[in-house]
Amino acid sequence: MKTRLVQNRWRIRTTTTNWSLPMKTISWILILAMIHLSQGCMYYFRVRSIPNPSSQKLYEETFLKKTFVIHLEDKSWLLTGADLTETTLTGSSLREYNVEFPRTIKKHGSTRYKPGKSHNESYILKEVHIYVTELEKQGVRAVIPLNAIEKIEIHEKNPNATAASWIAGFIGGTIATFSIIIIIALLTKTSCPFIYVYDGEEFQFAGEIYSGSVQPGLERHDYLKLPVFRLEQVAYQIKITNEMQEIQHTNLMELWVFDHPYNQKIWVDKYGVPHTVSKLTSAVRATNLAGEDVTDLLKHKDERFYASSETKEAFALTDGIILEFPMPQTSNIAKLIINAKNSSVLDHMVGRFQNLFGDAWHKWDKKQRKASGDHLKNWMLSQNIPLSVYVERNGEWHKADYFEVAGPMTMKEDILTLALDGSETDPLRVKLEYGNLFWEIDYAGIDYSENVAVKKEIVAIASAIDEKGKDVTKKLSHDDKKYYVQPNVGNNAIVAFNLPEPTNEIRTVYLHSKGWYRVLRNPTGKPDREYLESFREPGRFNQFVNEQIQIMNQINEN
Repeated sequence: MKTRLVQNRWRIRTTTTNWSLPMKTISWILILAMIHLSQGCMYYFRVRSIPNPSSQKLYEETFLKKTFVIHLEDKSWLLTGADLTETTLTGSSLREYNVEFPRTIKKHGSTRYKPGKSHNESYILKEVHIYVTELEKQGVRAVIPLNAIEKIEIHEKNPNATAASWIAGFIGGTIATFSIIIIIALLTKTSCPFIYVYDGEEFQFAGEIYSGSVQPGLERHDYLKLPVFRLEQVAYQIKITNEMQEIQHTNLMELWVFDHPYNQKIWVDKYGVPHTVSKLTSAVRATNLAGEDVTDLLKHKDERFYASSETKEAFALTDGIILEFPMPQTSNIAKLIINAKNSSVLDHMVGRFQNLFGDAWHKWDKKQRKASGDHLKNWMLSQNIPLSVYVERNGEWHKADYFEVAGPMTMKEDILTLALDGSETDPLRVKLEYGNLFWEIDYAGIDYSENVAVKKEIVAIASAIDEKGKDVTKKLSHDDKKYYVQPNVGNNAIVAFNLPEPTNEIRTVYLHSKGWYRVLRNPTGKPDREYLESFREPGRFNQFVNEQIQIMNQINEN
């Protein structure tokens, strides 16, 4: 009887929203999208060629990729145990490379690959192909002079081609190519500003900024790591776009440029604190809250990630991962690095919840715009929307911090520092917890090294021109009350920066931004105020999500 009551309420409210598709159709699409995403959509990579690479460029492009394939004339070898000096590339082992990709790799354009669990071709993204004119073998050891390297070829994701294939599948009615990303864009229509970076030929999607900041009280600083396509690059262009039904208010955009040694990587946490990482270690064991082993899913940054399992039966309100890391003998800090994003299920269900307000939506939304940031954040935390982090001490879990909402469009790298006081378990046990189905986690690692000093330079905007040719530089240059507002789908601005002259070190670039956005909805119908009042209770939104998933399952069965 309880399930039927909830189902009746849902039918009354959702049939009065302003969606253009029937709700039953939308539910079918979402279910099919989830099924087919788990089976594997169409993903693409492209080949980027770098002739006569310098030692610095070779280090940046290869040592972050891990897999090196050496080509000399018509022979190929796999190089392991690689080391790099200013004059040579060496390896402790060299063996013949015979693995062949099942499709012809296009030197120009994009090549499709499959990231599925049963036949995972994501290994192709880890390969760096090095073409040489000279190779010296010293027993099992190999030595390659850097001046003998003609070029290197990098296999990297092509998000534009991947997204295009999904969109084409949607337009063509091919259910098998549906993606949850497209469900977000075409059905729920909520997100945040999209950021693209110009690679010399086109703008590449880089991520989202200040995700989840849907009210003025939630306005926050955001730090997004951006790609560096060429070390010698000085002119740097970003495009900020509004591609959803919302009004975006961006207060500030500037670049943080770090030049640092080869053996250090840079992350900036949500507090705006830079951290160096030199000895990143993956979890030796990872289990979900049900005790299932998911270690392999979190070892590498790839297309394989942990997502909560949806079942036809009632399931837990929260999910998460328990990670185990080797504990050093002496350390008072641990840096937790993740690569994760929010799921489209969260985005979709937030939309359903907001549509419950019916005719009262605009009044409620106006009230929310006056609410304090603490009130709004506390509600989000009470509904397990952010990714909470716990550390086990003396056999009990202690909450350490949380990761901000990352957005549903692409994985985002993030970092938090965990203070260690000696009472932690050995191995170190860390728990990531969130509302069931709200997050997808691709990687988690720990670094115990002390931060080292690195050069940081803040680069202000050189120019910012919107799609109509209007100069909006002043609106984006300072953290003040002046906002660059994007009220309509299609609004965009090209933001240009002049980077510092390159050094002999590796360069990492972060976009520091600040802002908030307002989701546009127009639901109708009379709201059930008593029912809505129940969402003040901790975990009530999580229960609502479970109820909606069960309803979708019932529709699917019928």
